[in-house]
Amino acid sequence: MEQLIQSLKKDFKEKGFDIVEPFRVNDYNGAATHKLNNFGIEDSTGIIIGCTKNFWPHFEQYIKRINNVPKDPMNCFVIDTIEGVVENNQHIKSYEYEIRYDFNSPSSGKYVHIQTCGHFAGVASYDKDVMWSIHPTYGLWFVFRSCIVIKINYQGDSPALPPTNLLTQSEKDEMKRYTQIAIDEGWINLETRLKIRDACPIGREFRYEGNMFDYFYPLKRSSKSVLESLILIENNNNNVNNNNNNNNIEQNK
Repeated sequence: MEQLIQSLKKDFKEKGFDIVEPFRVNDYNGAATHKLNNFGIEDSTGIIIGCTKNFWPHFEQYIKRINNVPKDPMNCFVIDTIEGVVENNQHIKSYEYEIRYDFNSPSSGKYVHIQTCGHFAGVASYDKDVMWSIHPTYGLWFVFRSCIVIKINYQGDSPALPPTNLLTQSEKDEMKRYTQIAIDEGWINLETRLKIRDACPIGREFRYEGNMFDYFYPLKRSSKSVLESLILIENNNNNVNNNNNNNNIEQNK
């Protein structure tokens, strides 16, 4: 199992997904309402997939490559990348597996409480008081995107649970206050949602910036315009390069 996990960690990291950790499916199923598939074996292995801001250059390259802004750009990128990694990984080919995403709805039959997966993988503590998963290094500046359940019995002890005492009471109270405001607003106020993340003192060096910040917090321009500008710049650069190449060909005739 260890060779499988390490190979997936390596492959996902190369694509910008730098949070890849195993967890025991039975641990998750014992705590969650919506169960994961155990494939009829005693104790299947789950893998949580997530990322910090390190994924952004890969997302930009994806948008430039497809030269288009799809209806759900981030979900399209996540599906394309995760399924591409899994399909090309030689070690996982020997096993039956199922991929679930953070955007799967309960009605899809593939819903997963992704924060609970991350909790039992020892990555980030899901704090029910503040309703957020808090990473000891990244704070709130990370995201869980998917989990993979593999038909192979989990080996060894369950991962150590993440620390739960990362915030002072006053810090938790501040996050709870903004979270409640966000709930009352129907989660539509981006400034309130940003205040929740900024209220957590951990991981501020991993705060989103530049195009990435504008995409996730489109306060000054739309998310779509961020991606359209990337495509425009890429196309302009390609046109310049093509013109230069044509000029060189003419000069060499």
